Amino acid sequence: MTATIEDPGRIRDLAAAMSAGRLTAEALVERCLARIAAVDSAVQAWVHVLAEEALAATRALDAERRAGVVRGPLHGIPVGVKDVIDVAGLPTRANSPSRATLAPATADATVVAHLRAAGAVVLGKLHTTEYAYYSSLPPTRNPWDLGRTAGGSSAGSGAAIAAGTVPLALGTQTAGSVNRPAAYTGVGAFKPSTLSIGGTGVLPLAPSFDTVGAFGGSAQDAALCAAGYAADHLGLRAPPPVRPGIVLLDDPLIREKSASGTAAAVTALADRLAGAGLAVREVASPVSFAALLETHRIVLLAELGRTHARAPRELVSPCIAADIEAGLAIAEADYLAALGRLDGYRRAFWSAFGPEKLLLLPAAPDVAPGSESTGDPSFVIPLTALGGPIATLRAGMDGHLPVGALLTGAPGTDARLAGFLLSALGTELDL
Repeated sequence: MTATIEDPGRIRDLAAAMSAGRLTAEALVERCLARIAAVDSAVQAWVHVLAEEALAATRALDAERRAGVVRGPLHGIPVGVKDVIDVAGLPTRANSPSRATLAPATADATVVAHLRAAGAVVLGKLHTTEYAYYSSLPPTRNPWDLGRTAGGSSAGSGAAIAAGTVPLALGTQTAGSVNRPAAYTGVGAFKPSTLSIGGTGVLPLAPSFDTVGAFGGSAQDAALCAAGYAADHLGLRAPPPVRPGIVLLDDPLIREKSASGTAAAVTALADRLAGAGLAVREVASPVSFAALLETHRIVLLAELGRTHARAPRELVSPCIAADIEAGLAIAEADYLAALGRLDGYRRAFWSAFGPEKLLLLPAAPDVAPGSESTGDPSFVIPLTALGGPIATLRAGMDGHLPVGALLTGAPGTDARLAGFLLSALGTELDL
């Protein structure tokens, strides 16, 4: 079906144009609003658009720039916010009838407040699956092919950027909800280390994994966005450039599930990295993805049940209602045992690689599926469970659809991953 893609612009280029006086924040937001008016009736990425509020914010930011005050690379850059994250004055509906009468938020979520302080302009709210789970599906379409999904749960975040309606967006990841939709929509993402980002003002799903992640036209831009809301200890604001060793990760699940086009695109990306002078080698995963998927599922269900035990079952999707009950049925001892196994898996996995390596693998088994699902998260979930930062890179194309790859490091190596993405080599490779 008809594609509605458009490059929203790279942050470095937009910031340079503003610095040179060729572009204003107000003109950039006006451009985004015009693009939303032109394509969002087809893409359906946006829930609320704060046109007047955003324009008012840009005028103040443009005045600051004229006075010589520039807050950083995000000064005047518009950002969309997934509708499980509070924005003052807007209700956080989370695509659920159970929240249909919820009053507007009285304050921004911490991550939104930090982005505003960094000079970003909040343009509005973006569609999500219900409760940021995998059902019910939002109306959002994939801009590359309107008959296909944009992934989930952060469907609107990836689609809004791919359609050229905003250069940056926020999402959340509990399983594969940032990195997978970025891959399906051909954009970049950066999910910081699990639990490294405070969740105040973010609807919880499974608190052991819930993490706010960033989307951008490239993984480099997503890292810049994450730097705008991340805590200083992650070192994302000025990471030193690095030339890491790259491990092409192998696992039976990856070999069995990967479509030929996906495997070819990720191999070609590995060859590009090797051609740029990075050492690339293939290594088998020291912990099976199957074991990580099973353990993550137990922890997620147990925490979903405990977190949403009071959700009105008649006002949520049957899948969520059933999984809340399944989670509540998990005994405390079994939940704690799963957390213990997960800790052991993390130790065993990362001790095999150390903090200096970055691991590369496909973001999903195949390109975006039809509109009936959010796609297969089985390649992302094990990395979410392992706890490190994860970037989605644009690996290439399979026919008319994008293929994404994941690049991850050990928990706490966010600055190392960002340092590579933001380095001269990362810019040259346009990751």
